[in-house]
Amino acid sequence: MGSVGSYKVVSVDDHLIEPPDLFEGRLPTKLQGGAPKVVELDGGRQAWEYEGGMYPNVGLNAVVGRPKDEWSMDPANFDEMRKGCWDIDARVVDMDAAGIAASLCFPSLIAGFAGGVFSRS
Repeated sequence: MGSVGSYKVVSVDDHLIEPPDLFEGRLPTKLQGGAPKVVELDGGRQAWEYEGGMYPNVGLNAVVGRPKDEWSMDPANFDEMRKGCWDIDARVVDMDAAGIAASLCFPSLIAGFAGGVFSRS
């Protein structure tokens, strides 16, 4: 469980991708229609749609386990990402395998910097 010798490893700059079903069934019925949702765009790419804006999952937020020559800012679909990027149970398994006891996670573009997208709603 996340320790090196007598030290516990805490990662303080992790990024996560919100799961595609994050907002399903978690808002009151009257707000559910306006909730952020993942949509498929022309060309097969995925993006979050929210209040008329499109927010792709930046590929660089989900490069864990990939060789450096595959790192890119290009948008990434959920099926192209390591599941631990967006699924909490898979993330805990990955953290245990890497010896990380705790993680401070930052959101993707759907929330915006410091939650700016949602705070303007």
